Amino acid sequence: MGDCFIFSGQGSHRPGMGLKLYQHSTLAKDKIHLSNQILGYNISDIMFDHNEAILRQTNYAQVAIYIYSCIIFDIIKDTNHAPAVVAGHSLGEFSALYANSTYTFETGLQIVDIRAKAMHKCEKNTEGKMSAVIGMSKEKISDICKGTDTQVANINSDQQIVISGSAKSIQSISEKLKVSGAKRIIALPVSGAFHSKLMSDAKPELKKVISNATFNEPNIPIVSNYDATLRSNPDEIKKALIEQIDNPVLWLDSIKKLGEINNNFIEIGPKKVLSGIIKKIDELFHISSFNSYNDVEEYLHV
Repeated sequence: MGDCFIFSGQGSHRPGMGLKLYQHSTLAKDKIHLSNQILGYNISDIMFDHNEAILRQTNYAQVAIYIYSCIIFDIIKDTNHAPAVVAGHSLGEFSALYANSTYTFETGLQIVDIRAKAMHKCEKNTEGKMSAVIGMSKEKISDICKGTDTQVANINSDQQIVISGSAKSIQSISEKLKVSGAKRIIALPVSGAFHSKLMSDAKPELKKVISNATFNEPNIPIVSNYDATLRSNPDEIKKALIEQIDNPVLWLDSIKKLGEINNNFIEIGPKKVLSGIIKKIDELFHISSFNSYNDVEEYLHV
């Protein structure tokens, strides 16, 4: 029985990402050259450089994380680490759909590029922020957010709920949450109000590109963020992927659904970000991570 492969999302970027892989793996080098061609600029320069301020911008961060995650997956996929099911956190869902062969690497990259640019446009219209709220129930958080443009964006675990909204609104809501008993509020390293209605303007463009893209029936199912449902039907996968952009990420429910299939998880992405969340959801879940050249080195020298 294969493992549950999960892919991290925006915020998991790190400066210099992919440089060592590019230097030591032909597969990585080919994928990065192909990406530069498809995008029409050298995303590799932005990935390999140490300027975090540029890399973290939505229009670059999303494509960089997608490319990187797909490369790591390709390096380890022909080993004894075969996935039985996949899922990805927000942006990570696009890498997951490459991993289960729903679409080609190129198709995924073109969709992510359009999604990232459309979301970047939304950010420019309204300065948005996201913060993780630790130690408060979803119901209580939703209550405090009522009547504002801030809303629950990710339900990561019982203890970690992410809110998303305009910068001004997030600031005043954060004060209210602290007063009402939230243990901690942590600002996330993203530049927009993702998974909130402030992203709705990006939806038509995303819908257009996804509707016209070729999605195949995957060889293994995916659990969609939008409703934590196990899917293999390409049309249903498309619908859930379009809805994901301005609706909450139901990560807690998604992980529980995956755990029914297998309690062994493999996290893929530039940084270890999902492992801690998985352990909080169920300490019996086992998780290992592939985040860097060092993690995949043994596979490169087989």
